[in-house]
Amino acid sequence: GVTTLKGAMAVMDIAETAITNLDQIRADIGSVQNQLQVTINNITVTQVNVKAAESTIRDVDFASESANFSKYNILAQSGSYAMSQANAVQQNVLKLLQ
Repeated sequence: GVTTLKGAMAVMDIAETAITNLDQIRADIGSVQNQLQVTINNITVTQVNVKAAESTIRDVDFASESANFSKYNILAQSGSYAMSQANAVQQNVLKLLQ
C-alpha cells in the first residue's frame, strides 16, 4: 500500500492519467459509433431505393412495352425500306441518263 505523501501523490497522478486516457478512448469509441450509425442509415436508404427501383422494374407493363418495342422496330424497318427505295430510284435515274 501507499505509506507516504509522495507515494499517494504518485498514485493520484497515475489515476488522473488513466482517467484522461479513458476519456479519450471513450470519445474515440463514441466517434466510431456515430460513424457506424451514419453508415447504417445510408445503407438503409440505399436498400429502400434499390427495393423501389426493383419494384418499378417488376411493375412494368410487359405487354405495353412489347407493343412499343414492336412499333419502334416497324418504324425503323420502314425507314430503312424508304431509304433503300430512294437509293433505287436514284440508281434508275442514273441508268436512264447514261
